[in-house]
Amino acid sequence: MPFERGDVHMKNRSVCAAAAVLGLVLSAGCGKTYASDTTPYQRADLTRGGRLFDNWMKEKGVTPTAANPGYLLTKGTSKSVTASWRCNECHGWDYRGVDGAYATGSHFTGVQGLLVAQGDPPEHLFDVVQGGSEAKGMTAFGVAQSFTDEDIWDIVKFIKEGTVDLSGRIDLATGKAITGDAARGKELYEKGLPGTNVYQTCTYCHGSDGRRINFHTAPQAPEYLSSVVESPFQFTHHVRFGYSGGVLMPAYHDRGWTVDNVMDVLAYVETFPK
Repeated sequence: MPFERGDVHMKNRSVCAAAAVLGLVLSAGCGKTYASDTTPYQRADLTRGGRLFDNWMKEKGVTPTAANPGYLLTKGTSKSVTASWRCNECHGWDYRGVDGAYATGSHFTGVQGLLVAQGDPPEHLFDVVQGGSEAKGMTAFGVAQSFTDEDIWDIVKFIKEGTVDLSGRIDLATGKAITGDAARGKELYEKGLPGTNVYQTCTYCHGSDGRRINFHTAPQAPEYLSSVVESPFQFTHHVRFGYSGGVLMPAYHDRGWTVDNVMDVLAYVETFPK
């Protein structure tokens, strides 16, 4: 079974500093402006919603001191305060909750996934996130958890437009890409989509063999990309939406990558040496 990786620790963050700065420069605009008739949902930031789903505590700079009361209503057994608050701990990195990778094992909670709710009206999803649902083991993430309306709309937009069913793309038993093409993945990894600057490629930060960045602080147990893809659903989410809390990882969803592009890169990285 695929297993979840812990928080990312970069051995040499300076490797990607130039790429991060360049990415900010290229994406910088004159400030967001909206038409007067746009709705909060239309203004919401899907990518930020993905990062809140990943780790809203890091994204917002807060540290809960007690376990999530909603989590305690589930069948989950995690003793980690932080884990109990993370959306993915219940809903799964594959967004399928009890119907997916977390149907069994240490992350089992019995909670439904986000894909089930994807068809619900945005206003209903907003109300559930804001007010919670005891029946579903869902904590109210409104004022009590310092969530602004904008935070909640970002999550709602992520649920509606950012979650995808990966069950036909990644084998649940083996954790291997089903639909990915490693040859196309190599091209994307090394060059990106047409028009991509060299500083924005995977190779620039991670190296040609994925070993330029060590994701583990313990030198005796390094973790490189070849290890990270052993959690393929988490890998997919992070490639698409980046990491929470300012880690120097761009969101390739914002650079035009499709889910199929990410599957190709996943298939290629699976060929890397351990």
